Amino acid sequence: MATHAPEYHDGRMAFATSADDSQYLDRGTGSVRSVEEGVMEEYSEKPPPPPRRRFYKQKKYWIICSIITVIIVVIVVLLIIFVFFPMIAQHIMNKAGIDVEGADISFTQPEDNLARRQEQQYDMNSTFYMKMSSKLTDTGPFSADIQFHNPISVYYNDTLIGTVTLPDTHVSGGSGMLETTTPFLIQDPAYFAEFSKDMLAQETFIWKMKGKLDITALSRTATVDLDKEIHLLGMNGFPEVKISSFQLPANAPEGGISVELGTVLTSPSPIGVQLGTIALDIGYDGVRLGQVKSEGVTLKKGDNELMLKGTLIPQSNEQDLEKVGVLFSNYVAGKMSQTSATGVSAAPDGINSIGWLSEGFKSVRLNVGLGLEQPLSIIKGVSMGYLDLAFDANAPYAPVTSAPAVVADFSIPFGFTLDITEVSQELKLGTNDTGEFASISVPYVPAQSDQAAGKLQFAMNNVSIQALADKEPLFNDFTYALTASDLYSFQVGGNASTKTTTPIGNITLSGISFEVPTSLHGLQFLNSTPTVINGVDVTGGTPENLLLSINVTMDNPSDFSIYTGDVSFAFLASGEQLGGVTLTGLKLQRGSNAVTASSTFNPKVSSVGQNLLSTFVMGQNNDVNIAGFDGSTPIASLAGGLAAISIGTSLPGLKEKLIQGAKLTVNEDSPENGIVSVQVSIGNPFSAGLSISKVVSSATYKGMPVGNIDQDISGNPFNIAGKSTGESPMLSMQMNIDPAAVALLLRTLALDASLDTRALDAMLTMGGFSVAGQEQVAPDSSLFDGFNISSYVMDAMKVLATDLQLSSTLTIGEYVNDLAFSQDAVAIATDDTVTRLIPIVGQPIVQQIVDGAELGFETIVLSSPSDASFTVQMKGSITNAGPMDAEIAFPDPLSVFWEGKEIGKVAMPTIQSKADVGAQFDVTGDFAVSDQGVMGDFAGYMINNENFVWNIRTAGVAVTALGFTFTDISMDKFVTLDGCNGFKDAVIINSFDLPSNHPDGGIALVANTSINNPSQVGFSLSGAEFSAYYEDVLLGPLASDGPANFAPKAVSNINMAGRLIPQDSEKGLAAVTEVFKNYLSAKDSILTVKGVSGSGPGGQVGWLTAGFKTINIENVVMPGPDTPPELIPAITMKNLQMDFTKSAYSPPTGSKQVEAQLKSPFGFPLGVSQLNMDVIAGFDGHDIANLKVPDSPATTSETGIITTQFENVPFAVYDNAHPYFDAFVKLLTSQGNVTFDLAGTSNAVADTAVGSIKLDGVTFDVDTSLAGFNNFGGKTEILSLYVTGGTKEYIIVSLRISMTNPSQITITLGDMLLDVYMNEFNAKVGDVTIKDATIVPGTNEMDAEMHMYSENHQALGQLLSNYMTAAKVPLTVKGTEKSTDIASLKDGLATVNLGTTMTGISDKLVVTTLVYAGLDAIFGGKADTEVTLFNPLKTSFTLLGLKAHIKAPKATGGTFDVGDIDYTLENPLTVAAGEQGTTSKIPVNLNMEALLDIVGLLLNPDPKIDITQNATILVGGSDGFAGQLYYYQDGVGTSFKLDFEDLLGIQAAKDSGKAKSLPSEVVGILPSDVVQGLGLSPSSSAAASTAASTAASSPAAADDSSDTKTTPTPAAKSDDSSDSSASDEKEAEPTASASEASSSDDSKDDGGLGWLWPFKN
Repeated sequence: MATHAPEYHDGRMAFATSADDSQYLDRGTGSVRSVEEGVMEEYSEKPPPPPRRRFYKQKKYWIICSIITVIIVVIVVLLIIFVFFPMIAQHIMNKAGIDVEGADISFTQPEDNLARRQEQQYDMNSTFYMKMSSKLTDTGPFSADIQFHNPISVYYNDTLIGTVTLPDTHVSGGSGMLETTTPFLIQDPAYFAEFSKDMLAQETFIWKMKGKLDITALSRTATVDLDKEIHLLGMNGFPEVKISSFQLPANAPEGGISVELGTVLTSPSPIGVQLGTIALDIGYDGVRLGQVKSEGVTLKKGDNELMLKGTLIPQSNEQDLEKVGVLFSNYVAGKMSQTSATGVSAAPDGINSIGWLSEGFKSVRLNVGLGLEQPLSIIKGVSMGYLDLAFDANAPYAPVTSAPAVVADFSIPFGFTLDITEVSQELKLGTNDTGEFASISVPYVPAQSDQAAGKLQFAMNNVSIQALADKEPLFNDFTYALTASDLYSFQVGGNASTKTTTPIGNITLSGISFEVPTSLHGLQFLNSTPTVINGVDVTGGTPENLLLSINVTMDNPSDFSIYTGDVSFAFLASGEQLGGVTLTGLKLQRGSNAVTASSTFNPKVSSVGQNLLSTFVMGQNNDVNIAGFDGSTPIASLAGGLAAISIGTSLPGLKEKLIQGAKLTVNEDSPENGIVSVQVSIGNPFSAGLSISKVVSSATYKGMPVGNIDQDISGNPFNIAGKSTGESPMLSMQMNIDPAAVALLLRTLALDASLDTRALDAMLTMGGFSVAGQEQVAPDSSLFDGFNISSYVMDAMKVLATDLQLSSTLTIGEYVNDLAFSQDAVAIATDDTVTRLIPIVGQPIVQQIVDGAELGFETIVLSSPSDASFTVQMKGSITNAGPMDAEIAFPDPLSVFWEGKEIGKVAMPTIQSKADVGAQFDVTGDFAVSDQGVMGDFAGYMINNENFVWNIRTAGVAVTALGFTFTDISMDKFVTLDGCNGFKDAVIINSFDLPSNHPDGGIALVANTSINNPSQVGFSLSGAEFSAYYEDVLLGPLASDGPANFAPKAVSNINMAGRLIPQDSEKGLAAVTEVFKNYLSAKDSILTVKGVSGSGPGGQVGWLTAGFKTINIENVVMPGPDTPPELIPAITMKNLQMDFTKSAYSPPTGSKQVEAQLKSPFGFPLGVSQLNMDVIAGFDGHDIANLKVPDSPATTSETGIITTQFENVPFAVYDNAHPYFDAFVKLLTSQGNVTFDLAGTSNAVADTAVGSIKLDGVTFDVDTSLAGFNNFGGKTEILSLYVTGGTKEYIIVSLRISMTNPSQITITLGDMLLDVYMNEFNAKVGDVTIKDATIVPGTNEMDAEMHMYSENHQALGQLLSNYMTAAKVPLTVKGTEKSTDIASLKDGLATVNLGTTMTGISDKLVVTTLVYAGLDAIFGGKADTEVTLFNPLKTSFTLLGLKAHIKAPKATGGTFDVGDIDYTLENPLTVAAGEQGTTSKIPVNLNMEALLDIVGLLLNPDPKIDITQNATILVGGSDGFAGQLYYYQDGVGTSFKLDFEDLLGIQAAKDSGKAKSLPSEVVGILPSDVVQGLGLSPSSSAAASTAASTAASSPAAADDSSDTKTTPTPAAKSDDSSDSSASDEKEAEPTASASEASSSDDSKDDGGLGWLWPFKN
């Protein structure tokens, strides 16, 4: 009887054996008895052979011998492999070496390594990743696979520092490679930190790796010990470090200076370390300079280029700052400084430091030289700027100099801010030809630096330019060159030191050496530009000389100012010395110098001097010369340069005129006596005073005598102080006042003043004058346009400038001389007194002009009326007023008369009249009413008549013309004006509104009116009140809304406000209703308007109201609109109910909320309480249906929304409009919103504040919209799905679906049929029917039935497969013209296109499989299986045939092909709904190439298989739907029923209870769970026998001895726990129990299937 095969814990399954097999297993595996003995003993128990036949002649004997021979050979080989192989492997491992070629320490988890496969997260403080590349050497002659027993321990100085995980590797030819990226698990972080210090500091260090590993070679695996020393190069403290770049690019934001050190760090070690972000402290001479960092650092063997960035921190200690200054000075001077760098921390991820790594890194001490091969060239040039040189006769070779702005061009190769505050220098001056000749020592002085511009500025204050000993001649050459040269170049060199403010503190930089050329511009003998005598001043006089002060401008073109003390020059003219010039304390500044020289001038020594004086007074220039001589200066170093100076210049003549001008005044009596007053203005240009004692002068103008002066004033001399202008006493001049002479003088001056003389000539002609040059010009207005006789005379006199002949006695100081000279064109100033010379034409001429003038008014506007007065705005003209412009003034008010009666007086402002035109005036005046009664009569007459006449009188008019004023002119004029003519046909209502109910009752009325006033008199009133009538019915009062302005001769827009009063009579309501109907019908209403009152600011005005009451204006049109107003601009059906099952083209329709927007043309409340409608629905320009809504209650909101409802009203589609209605329904189905037309009429009842109004026949024509179904959102949801049956044509599926109606339409449409498409194949896979469908707004859940079928069998099969495998299948549900029988809905439903997803069932179809396997499975690849199926459907299905492919998982990962099924069931299996069923045996074709994997599957205690199949099925019973079902299911539970279990005798051993034992060598290599499964002790020395290869035991393998594949060997397992103790007892007596041992196999090298099977009976 067969038994179940034992199961191993590692997933393998042993083959079952029978009881008879066990004895052969015992005999073949004993360690005391041989195989041959076992065979002989077996055969000795058999009956003896017949004597007539010997055993060696039997064929069976030779077969057994051959087999025994093979077995013996195999056993010998196996003994060598299993017994001696471990020792050989250990020996090889002991000799082998591990050379580490590279080891990289990192903290970033690698993409694929052992650590990732373990899927473990590590703490980087105790773990890091090590990528190691090692070469394995001396690994022996055999190829071998090495598998480490991880983890492997790593020791340093015999202390465990951590463990690593090493991968499997392979060696061949005596060597191999070990490549890995492994986590290094640190045992003791503190000790590991000490190791890291040694690794960084020492030249070499040793690691020792300990552990175990498996070596597999020659199909044998041995476990050996690993104990290896690995010698590695350390980093030796990084002996080679150099700085490749040194940058200080900027100030550090946190303070200090940003520093960037390009560093090359050379590592001799093959160990790379991911340091990440490292930090080091840098220092110099015991001063901590700051900290630098570098990111992304990974040390590697060889040169490591690091960019260290950080901050030089501020220093506060003076000694530290001094050292920092030395460091910087050395760098600048090209000297080397030894700096240090000390490790601080290392953060591999840039943020978090690793404790042990940072501790190790702290041990890093780097000594780095910082310096340059050559000193920095910092100072590029020196500009001395402007110098101040001061020479002293007591120290002629040590002049003191100051340079306020010496500028040095400098360049610092750093980017931090650097402010040089002080600088000191030791300078030498020289030239390349002569060498050094002077020195300058500059102590520390304040300095200003501009780092960006590279400029350093400082001053040299009072330092000496000291001539070097014995270099005085060279110094003289230096000063002479500065005097003579334009640009003098020389060398400046020396050393500089600076005190500098930096972001790290104040430091001193010294040793800044330089030698640069510089240059100075020289004096050029003061001849670079002409020396100019700006002025000569007479400061006094002696009897012999004039004392002069000469102001000279001398240009110093040099770059220095120079002080020379007193300098003397000679004053020469025409080669003769006329005096001397002395410059006291001469200091020439740079540029232009105004120098005052004192001079003596003796003009009497020669004619040259006298002529110079004469021409000087007359204003002429003279050439003079200023020259140096040997005695010009007492300073030795300057004598040569100053003696060579010779300056030529020009002595300017006196520029100012002595006589500055004169003033002429015409006295009031001058026209009678000819005496005019003259005052002369004389300017003294000198500092010395002048005195004049006599004046004799004659004045002429163009030869015409003007007047004469002859006056001795010695009794009262005319004294003029120095540098001042004096006004003479008033002198009397006799003037020629002959009228003809005056007219000639005036006309001549006018010509010289470029004045037009035609107007003057016309006036002279009008006056009877005739002078030389006068033209006879007739008076014309163009001549007097802008002509002002007063301005004309004064303008002409402005050009009066007389020629004078003068003889005066002049005294200056002690110098006395008679000075006779002439001066032309002396300007004579005049004032307005000259107008006294203009004759007056006379008053008769002006009166004649006024009498001939005509007065007229264009408009008159009355405003601000009261009972006693009003303001009048008068706009009019005065014409025929003469050829001259005139100003007409009215000192007294004008009197106004009407029909001989004075109605009032009005003040008239001054009027400006234009020549030949007259006056256009627009003036305001106050009108005083003389008699209110007369004024009231006049107002009524004016309002109701076409015209009226005013008489205006006054006396005393004043006229001003041509600059003269004429008075006492009289005026008497009659004026005719237009009246209002009763405002006939003059009032138009442009627009009106009824905006609200009026607080006084009725409806507020506002109107915009236009009133055409035909009168020249306008009214600007505070208010005007009227009454409005319609067919003798008073509609209500209407008054101006604010001021009432009736503009004259114009149309005035006046806003009116009033009300429609409530009407309580039938006539009144009829009148108001007719007015409303007229308006709504776009018709006018004709009103009559009557005057009530007129008001001013103080209320009603009596005389004005009397006039207003006479107003009666008929035929005033209250206008209707141009087109009837759109009272209902919008109608919206908030919801709609339509039942198409009652009629396709006249469906009963209703709406529970119809809203019509009431767009009242007015603003007063209008409430509709009832209405009916006759509606025509239109679409796409076509009338499609009629909807007659009967009288329905209605409400009106405050916003004018009328709300009503209706139901069961036929939506009657016109017979010829069916296609348009179908299109409308189509859009309504497919779109989210559909626009259509509603037109028709409505009759409504409305209540108003004036009474009830019936609004009949209100038309409307609006576009409205209705939210459509929008394709139901384009999707539907399958809530539930069950296969419930089948026919030969289709599978029946019961559905519960959900579909969303986004509209507010409720539609009843009966049955609906939709096609179903599978998106993957774009193939129809059935249809869905929904019965009695009524779709309401929102979510609709409905039952439906799907018939699943398809011409595309692949699509249908895939759909069934997806359903059975819980897959989600995208489907599309489409409408067609066959979706409904209702004609009007066909096109609409044909647009339905809904996406949905069918989700399959999760129930597994295959419950389990039972596999029957025998020898055919091993040798023929044949097996049978029974499959238990579960039917998850709601109907039965029948399995007819099956094509399947079977896979199973490999123990090592992945899957392998088990076999295939291609079978038609002889007895089809029918499984009821929700039930299970098991098939009969189905043949399986096994994959013989995967025999070993199949055996492993058999050994698996919980085998699983993956099935992929195509099944031929019937759904729904014997008459159901036949189809192909593609189905796959992974992890199907499988069991095996094996029929070759007794082949190996294992079961017999179980049944007999005999103990088993195997050789210890075999037990040692078996997995512990296998040993326990056999009931053996893992430590037993006689536990199991060795395994043999399949090649020795399997007939199939015997044909190919080269096949190295192995399969598991059967092993026995005890039925109870006593087998274990029995095995222990057998261990003590191996000879007694050897025959009872069972065979086993190695967990990795399976020995084959039952290699002893040929020895069973």
